[in-house]
Amino acid sequence: MSTTRLPTRRLFTPPVFSNLADEVDQLQASVRRMFDNPFLPMESSFVQSIGWVPAVEISETEKALVLTAELPGLDRKDVHVDLDGDVLTIRGEKKEEKKSEQEGKFHLMERTYGFFRRTFALPAFVDKEKISAEFAKGVLTLTLPKGADVRRNGKEIPIEMKG
Repeated sequence: MSTTRLPTRRLFTPPVFSNLADEVDQLQASVRRMFDNPFLPMESSFVQSIGWVPAVEISETEKALVLTAELPGLDRKDVHVDLDGDVLTIRGEKKEEKKSEQEGKFHLMERTYGFFRRTFALPAFVDKEKISAEFAKGVLTLTLPKGADVRRNGKEIPIEMKG
């Protein structure tokens, strides 16, 4: 009798392969996000898989959607928010702090640097003229107010029988 062994994930990844494992995990997460929300622009899923990706949370109140993005180590001048039609883009760059040779060699580097870009397809009910943004303590907060004509309940469309 033969037994089939299911693939398992190691609890410990040797340091040599840890960056590769992280990149593979990031790519898998990006592909899952792409299939979870197929209405997002294709480029957002692709860009997220190859660069620094700030953590984002989106919550909803009765009057607005609130999007917060963690951007530690960035200044307000390093962050840009653009709206093009129904697509909201947060972009910026976290520059590497230069260390002098006298400080020694690095034995571990886990901080991430570089360009980032996150795009979001906005729902139709967002009042795009009233979007506001605040930046404090490394956190960007975007308030996306709901329009006055927000429909809270959907409805079923009847299907006619022909023939």
